[in-house]
Amino acid sequence: MDAAKIKPLTRREPEDGAPPYLGHDTFMPYVLNQTTAALNADFQQVLRSEGMTLLHWRVLAFLTETDGLGVSALGRFTGVDQATLSRALTVMEKAGYVARLPNPEDNRMVAIKIMPAGKAQFRHVLPLAWEIYVRAVHGLSMDEQETLHYLLNRIRENMTAPRSE
Repeated sequence: MDAAKIKPLTRREPEDGAPPYLGHDTFMPYVLNQTTAALNADFQQVLRSEGMTLLHWRVLAFLTETDGLGVSALGRFTGVDQATLSRALTVMEKAGYVARLPNPEDNRMVAIKIMPAGKAQFRHVLPLAWEIYVRAVHGLSMDEQETLHYLLNRIRENMTAPRSE
């Protein structure tokens, strides 16, 4: 959508006392979903050409930042259940990207470690991911990009925080 086509939000109170509704293109869950779908569609094409999935990418990204996470923590960070993550880890182990190793601090837990091939794959795909990011924020100033990230993180925090009654 062209920036000229984006309608500014104007607050209108409906006559029947219902919450305001300005149309689907201003309904935040819809806009976020459509934006994410557009970003992911391009990125999934890139990842498929590299023999990866979005989950594989997320695992490598989080392990690049914090290597040795347990399966539960990695599942929380990547936003998937342990069964789905376990299947992805099996594929990634066979590719040589990760290894499941005993956690030296707790023998009951397994630490997921990124292997040299996983680091190399992450570094290989990162410029392709960056191209998509640059395309997505085209025309936004650095201040606008910082504001966007700040606001998205605030929304996520609001939605994941315990509800106050």
